[in-house]
Amino acid sequence: MFNWDEEWNISFAGCGFRSVYYLGALSCIFERVPQLVQGASKICGASSGCLVAAALTVEVPIEQICADVLTVAKEARKHTLGVFHPTFSLLRTVRDTLLEKLPQDAHLRASGKLYVSLTRITDGKNVLVSEFESREELIQVLLCSCFFPVYCGFIPPSYRGVHYMDGALSNNMPLLEQRNTITMAPFSGESDICPREGTFNFFEVHYSDLSIQVNTGNVHRVCTSFLPPRIEKLAEICHNGYMDALCFLRERDLLGTQCLPPSLVAETDRVELAKASSRPHESRKMMLNGLNSPQEEEHRCLDLKVIENLPVSFKKVLCEACRDSHAGGGRWSHLTDFLPVKAVLHLLTLLSLPLELTVSLTKSMILSGCTVIFRLLMLSADLCRQATSSLSTGQHHSSVSPGSDLRDNNQNFKSLTSTLTSNSKSLHLDDNSNLDLLSLTSTCLSPSKLLTNNKSISGKLIFKPQM
Repeated sequence: MFNWDEEWNISFAGCGFRSVYYLGALSCIFERVPQLVQGASKICGASSGCLVAAALTVEVPIEQICADVLTVAKEARKHTLGVFHPTFSLLRTVRDTLLEKLPQDAHLRASGKLYVSLTRITDGKNVLVSEFESREELIQVLLCSCFFPVYCGFIPPSYRGVHYMDGALSNNMPLLEQRNTITMAPFSGESDICPREGTFNFFEVHYSDLSIQVNTGNVHRVCTSFLPPRIEKLAEICHNGYMDALCFLRERDLLGTQCLPPSLVAETDRVELAKASSRPHESRKMMLNGLNSPQEEEHRCLDLKVIENLPVSFKKVLCEACRDSHAGGGRWSHLTDFLPVKAVLHLLTLLSLPLELTVSLTKSMILSGCTVIFRLLMLSADLCRQATSSLSTGQHHSSVSPGSDLRDNNQNFKSLTSTLTSNSKSLHLDDNSNLDLLSLTSTCLSPSKLLTNNKSISGKLIFKPQM
């Protein structure tokens, strides 16, 4: 029984491309118990889980996040080496997506509610970041949490001058120790929302606060986290997240007296038995003819089991992604499914890899050189501007006319009048620009000791201007 009186948190584990599992689970929660997400005190995540957590805190629609994940997966699958191809940068793609999707006040919405797990490179310690001064800083923190060494590159990003890497390496389930924390993971284990395996597991691994059972299903799930599968498989993963979240809501009695459709009730009752048997990797496709309805025609690329329980918005996103992936390849995509063709393509890719690396390295060096030259030109322009400004200021001071030297130099008058006593009468200039001194009383000793204290003198002081 879920306790609504206490504060609760939601934590997402890092899982790479399997983050579509979270999106399917969240679609079920938003559809049935939206206050479970909206009322959460803290939403935290590590690696790709922090991207889902950030989307929830800044109120980005999860349908858009699902479309972005599918787009990145399709982009990676275009290359023969996938994410390891030198022309594909996963971290740059994530950064471009964040710059496009996050609102301008994202850091204000996320501060105090979003908790991002980071791993400090110097000592390997875990750091939880929950305060963000700017939108750029929030994006930088998310990139640090998603950086997996070698997989995402060799130069780690930095946050406030300190280099960090994937938060899943030190704490893959943030705030697990706090009570009433709802944990989600796409790996079978002890998380609240996770796949359920029907077979008994003798071994269970606890790594970075995440419980993972040792079985063949989890081995396949870990592999597909790093290597994006086909769009049909991602849609199946999304559907599994929806059904597992529905089981969680029923177990915690969070559905209340809501009347579920009979198909969903039957599906949730047999979900654990269905998970016990290994599912075939190839999804059953529909063979449609001209008598099919327009809705079935639209969903012809996906299995009916995958799309019948998901919300309409997710059906649209998944079907569009699947249709685009099939339309983009045509006959060539079907030809590359044969094993001999795949082997030849991989061999050609390995042979052309040195050339592609050379081109990529040359391009990066040219871009870096252009950036350095541009910065040097800007620095030289600033120095020339400062030198010109100081030169013009010096010429302005040296171009004062001789006749107005004493009149314009207020410091000379201040230093002279500061030696006058109350007995002084007047100071004025005559027609020849000479200072006429009347009844001047000295109050200080001159360096030549020609004047003595309290002796009044009268006369005329003649100042000759310097040429």
